[in-house]
Amino acid sequence: MLEILLSDANYWFSVALFIVVILFTLELTFLLFGISALGLLDDSSVANVEIDGSSLLAIGNWLNIDKVPLLVWLVCFLSLFGLLGFLLNAATHSLLQFTLPSWISIIFATVCSLFATSKLSIGVAKLLPKMQSSALNNDDFVGAVAHITIGCASRGNPAEAKFTDNYAQPHYVLVEPFEEKELFDRGERVILVKKTPHSWLATRYQ
Repeated sequence: MLEILLSDANYWFSVALFIVVILFTLELTFLLFGISALGLLDDSSVANVEIDGSSLLAIGNWLNIDKVPLLVWLVCFLSLFGLLGFLLNAATHSLLQFTLPSWISIIFATVCSLFATSKLSIGVAKLLPKMQSSALNNDDFVGAVAHITIGCASRGNPAEAKFTDNYAQPHYVLVEPFEEKELFDRGERVILVKKTPHSWLATRYQ
C-alpha cells in the first residue's frame, strides 16, 4: 500500500491528501481550545497580496475563492486533487494496463479540481452560516472595520475591501468614500457606514 501511495505516479496526490489530514488535525486541535483556524489564511499577508489586472481578478471570482474562508477552499481543492489523481491512475492502470505520465495526470487533476472546487465552494458557502451560531446580514456590516485589498477607492469608483466577522468568516465588499473628495488607497482601514445598491459608503478608520 505504501509503495502505491509513494509511487512516482501518485506521489503528489498523496502529498495533497496528507496536507488535508494535517489541516484537519490542526482544526480539531484548535477547536479543543475553543477557537477555529478557518480564517487563519485570510488574515495572512499572502492572502492580502494585491492582484493587478482584471483578468486575474476575474479568474479569482470564477474560482469562488472569496465565497468561503481560504483555508476551506484550499482543503476542498487538495482533497479533490488527490482523489481525482488516484482515481485517474487506478482507472488507466485497470482499463489500459499502464499508468499515465505523472505530469499528464497532475495537469488533468489540477484542471478538474479547480473547476469542481469553484462549484463546490458555492454549496459550502451556503452551509457555513448554518454551522455558526448566527448569520450576518447587511445591517450587521455597519460599523465593521475593513481594509482595502484591491484598487484605490474614490466617490463613484469603489474598490474591494475585506473584513472578517466574529465567526472567522471573511467578507469581501466594494467600498467608496462617504466624503466626496476623499480617497482610500490599498491597505487603508475603513469603517463601513451605509449600504448603497452597488457598494458601501465608508469613512477612514482613525
